[in-house]
Amino acid sequence: MTATVASENIQLHTVERGDVAVVVNAIGSIEANEVLQLSLVTPGRIRDVLTEEGDYVLAGDILVEQVNDVQRISYEQAQVALDLANLQLQDLLQPVDEKDVQVAEANVRSAWGAVQSAQNVVSSEDQQAAQLRVNQAQAAYDEAVRQRTTAQGGQADEQYALLDARVGETSFNLDLAQRQLAALGTANRGQVGAAYARALQAEAELERVKAGPRQADIDRAQLAVRQAELKLDEASTAYNRLRLTAPFDGVVSRVYIEEGSLVGPGVPVVELTNISPLHVRAEVDEVDIRQIQTGMPARVRLDALPNTRLQGTIDQIALLGRDKNGIVSYDVKVRLDDSDLRVRHGMTAEAAVAVEERHDVLVVPNLFVRLDRRNDQAFVDVYKDDGTLEEVEVKLGLQGQDNSEVVSGLQDGDVIALDLSGGTFSLFGG
Repeated sequence: MTATVASENIQLHTVERGDVAVVVNAIGSIEANEVLQLSLVTPGRIRDVLTEEGDYVLAGDILVEQVNDVQRISYEQAQVALDLANLQLQDLLQPVDEKDVQVAEANVRSAWGAVQSAQNVVSSEDQQAAQLRVNQAQAAYDEAVRQRTTAQGGQADEQYALLDARVGETSFNLDLAQRQLAALGTANRGQVGAAYARALQAEAELERVKAGPRQADIDRAQLAVRQAELKLDEASTAYNRLRLTAPFDGVVSRVYIEEGSLVGPGVPVVELTNISPLHVRAEVDEVDIRQIQTGMPARVRLDALPNTRLQGTIDQIALLGRDKNGIVSYDVKVRLDDSDLRVRHGMTAEAAVAVEERHDVLVVPNLFVRLDRRNDQAFVDVYKDDGTLEEVEVKLGLQGQDNSEVVSGLQDGDVIALDLSGGTFSLFGG
């Protein structure tokens, strides 16, 4: 059938190759995999709030701190003690350093030199002079005794008394000289003994350095490290009880407290949302659910971000439907493959799932197609070079929401027309 239509009442379209998809749309909302209300385990006053709503935090980040000066100092001291114990152990495990051996040997030589110096404090000249004084005193004493002995019986009493006094004087001088000689031998004995003890100690230290650490010393050092680790664990536990850290990567969605607040154990102070990944929880009509399978890709549009399109994947399909006023639907979970910090838990979302696609096929807009459902036929009007329209039956393949595949009846480059006056055309599906 051929007809003539005024050009101002028609819209033309050139048939070309393209893609066709059957899409199932589902409305739902953004949900997080996990939303936790975080609380402290110890009652106390809040010193620092280290995060704000909307912050993205990593697992282990500190969110809130209570007043904890005592616990913090104990923790830092325990950490220093552990570092020191480790350094001492590592020092013991090092091989013998030749420089240490050389230093110890030099100390031994110096110590024995000090012994020799102490022994040489009294010179031989001093010893000889003292001995000479003893000899002279001895000779004087012997002479005084001889004279007194010779004078017995022949001298007057007064003369004998003088000789006896002379014996006493020379005896005293002899005793004094002998004492002075003996004192020279013992005057530096204490210094020599102390120097000798230091020399023996230096030799023992040299042997210790050459031998390296004893196993007993290593065992004690390892035990000291273990004890320091236990004390650090204890201090860390006490310290961390007064700090709230993020248990996973996520977004701080709520902060309930401020600095200076008093909080009790178990009272929520921060809400943390796990957005890795977020997903869409949507409802799909029972008519369309059979077309959807897990693993299918989906495109997600958000009302709050109209210019943003996110990629997703069907992750889960409910086994049981829900009846709302006689309409049965199934929950479908779409995992978002993209990460966008602007996307928030609770946002309205629409997921479009392409359940079937054809690529590089002849495509016509559905508005240009008229269906005769009674006879299962489809028609389009082809625009001829002379300006007339010719009705042509076409065979349709895959029928999408906006376009349909043409299997036969048209060729690439054909021009089809739509009568905008609405006199002889019906919309697709009419």
